[in-house]
Amino acid sequence: MTYVFIWDFDGVIVHTPHEDAWRMASEVYGIRDFNHEFYMKYVSGRPRLEGGKMILDLFGYYESHGISDEETKNKILQEFVELKNNIFRELIEQNIYEVNWDVINFILRARSKGIIQVLASASRNALPIAYRILLPNNITLVSLFDINSSGSGSTKEEVFRNGLNMVLKKYGEIKCGIVFDDAPSGILAGKRLGLKTVGYGNDSLKESGADIVINEFSNLDPLNLINILGCD
Repeated sequence: MTYVFIWDFDGVIVHTPHEDAWRMASEVYGIRDFNHEFYMKYVSGRPRLEGGKMILDLFGYYESHGISDEETKNKILQEFVELKNNIFRELIEQNIYEVNWDVINFILRARSKGIIQVLASASRNALPIAYRILLPNNITLVSLFDINSSGSGSTKEEVFRNGLNMVLKKYGEIKCGIVFDDAPSGILAGKRLGLKTVGYGNDSLKESGADIVINEFSNLDPLNLINILGCD
């Protein structure tokens, strides 16, 4: 049996410009009130189509433009998320992202203890970014992960489940799985799957069911965390 750490990417391992890209795309569509609070509550941690749908639905885009048929709605949604993705890729090409080195070092400590690492971002863009980032020993960030299920599902729960199934197939029985996420959607998905959940950087994640919330990883011991969460 083994311990498994399941990682969200954006906002935890790397601070990427997803929020900026959604805001810029929303402005093109005439949506001016998109803000950080809305992003964290309704968009962060969700797959692209799900996040885009939340924006267009909750800001009443279809109603304000007199659009009611599903075919037209789906076409607009596809165009909207494609615009967002193109903006995001342009920002990444400009190196507009920031690596959370405290998290990287924590993952290295966890790997040294034999803990399996799963990259489980809702976004398909996580993997290309992880390949771009070089660690001090000149290996890529992606090499820190034993399993990658990023972008493999239409919901965060499906992405996590796919990662767990890949671990089971490769390593056998899981003693305890722990999710690290900075968004309510990820915490809720982890809880629905019966996983332990660690919220990062936002105390309000306790309201979503996070077992604990932490604000920094620099002095965090992986085995102590496992003990605190009652995984032993």
